[in-house]
Amino acid sequence: MTHKVIKCLMIGGIVTLSSVLATAAEPAPVKAAPKTEVRAVLDQIFTAMRAGNGAAMSDLILPNAPLDRITPGKAIHHGKVSDWIDWVDSLNPGQADEQIFDVKINVEGPLAAAWAPFTIALDGELKSCGVNQFTLVKTDGSWKVAYLIDTHTPDKCLSK
Repeated sequence: MTHKVIKCLMIGGIVTLSSVLATAAEPAPVKAAPKTEVRAVLDQIFTAMRAGNGAAMSDLILPNAPLDRITPGKAIHHGKVSDWIDWVDSLNPGQADEQIFDVKINVEGPLAAAWAPFTIALDGELKSCGVNQFTLVKTDGSWKVAYLIDTHTPDKCLSK
């Protein structure tokens, strides 16, 4: 082989190797951890609630999802999330402000559970507090609320 051919082969090999190394050095896209994805869904639900936007909430919750409520001294109330969504749709933006905090999330494959203490204010006045417990499922690549149960214990957060 001539020196020109060898030189061309070496340069071609170096260029090819450089492009392979540059491609290999590119980081893979970062996928959000399941707990982060679940927390984002919860945050979106309460952002929609504060906006009075039931339609946005509906996109994050399975149709016909139950919503049960436990109030001390009363029987468990068995309801539907659709009733909550209808209530949210009746609100003006900013009228209801439910805040969740110290959220604990557990995930096993396509199943997640979130424990979320909350406070809720209506028209700027604290009305109640308690704990929301959400069960979420991952379906068609998205997390959706499948079940919600909460407690309402206003005596723990309201001044007497």
